[in-house]
Amino acid sequence: MFELSNMTWPEAEEKLGKTNLAIVPIGATEQHGHHLGVGADWIQAWNIARRVGERTGVLVLPVMPYGVSGHHKEFPGTITLTPETLQEVVYEIIESLDRYGVDRVVFMNGHGGNLGAITGAVKEARENMGVLCAIVQWWDVLSSRSIHGHPAEEHAGYAETALMLASRPEGVRMERAVLTPTRQVDEEIQLVRAGLARFKGGLVRIPLSTVDVSETGSMTEAHPDDVPGTSDYSKITPEFAEALMEDVVAWMSDFVKRFESFSVPTSRPKRE
Repeated sequence: MFELSNMTWPEAEEKLGKTNLAIVPIGATEQHGHHLGVGADWIQAWNIARRVGERTGVLVLPVMPYGVSGHHKEFPGTITLTPETLQEVVYEIIESLDRYGVDRVVFMNGHGGNLGAITGAVKEARENMGVLCAIVQWWDVLSSRSIHGHPAEEHAGYAETALMLASRPEGVRMERAVLTPTRQVDEEIQLVRAGLARFKGGLVRIPLSTVDVSETGSMTEAHPDDVPGTSDYSKITPEFAEALMEDVVAWMSDFVKRFESFSVPTSRPKRE
């Protein structure tokens, strides 16, 4: 048994007495273009965490289905928290786990907009409680991979569509799939994605909303010269989707088992 939600409190007490690590899946409820359901981020995060729990026996907490999604608010169905709210919630989850002796927490984060808030919370928890936390994001796991010529990190792109297909196929409308190239509005300041632009060989941060760079909500997260848009998702088959999911789950399963015994020796700054 690995799902905390299915345990009675005596069963939870027994499980917590035998482990020092827990997985906390976090996602978001936000738009994912014309072809993925608004629950894509939390559904994928939960499915990955659930499969890792099945494989390793590691304790898995209920999924947090809301995140920091204000940059998608123009698209109906998006439900958002402030970064401050999410950071406080994450901190208090760690605080609760620390009470039961859990000193290693792995966050399976399914939404990049959550990263700042989660990072702030885990740093605070490390300082105040000594708890070690790790943040796993599936696009980081796949960062060295080419997904049929595309990077893993795209919003409703090939990789995310595949993982959603492997997680909850009823939330995928493949016949409507389109990956929108980053909209350009200036000849010299070239937008790379919402929040990043190129200018004269350098990069500049320009915080924008999703609707500023994509009318559909899907995003390549890259300059059109590097990654063009597409409506051809024909290679994202159920077989490919399951294989990609397996790669992520296998990697994370190996990581959590190693992280159980991971430690950072105490050290002090050297004056000379």
